[in-house]
Amino acid sequence: MSTATDNDIKELKEELNSLKSDISALGKTLSKFARDSANDGRETLRNAAEQSKKHVQEGYHTVERQVEERPMTSLAIALGLGFILGRLLDR
Repeated sequence: MSTATDNDIKELKEELNSLKSDISALGKTLSKFARDSANDGRETLRNAAEQSKKHVQEGYHTVERQVEERPMTSLAIALGLGFILGRLLDR
């Protein structure tokens, strides 16, 4: 083989090794990005769940307080809602 061909083969091998390294680094970067994105999503979901739980608890306490303060009104509302729901489900 000629020297030019040997040099070309050597250059191709070096470029191929460089390409392998670049692809490996890219894979690691993408893996880290995916892991970080999953962690961020999990944290966002956890925060949303905590906020929802807090709102539900506040609503429950509000309803509980209203029932204690106005038991007859609460009973009338529950009766009315039950009647309406029964009529809707009856159809």
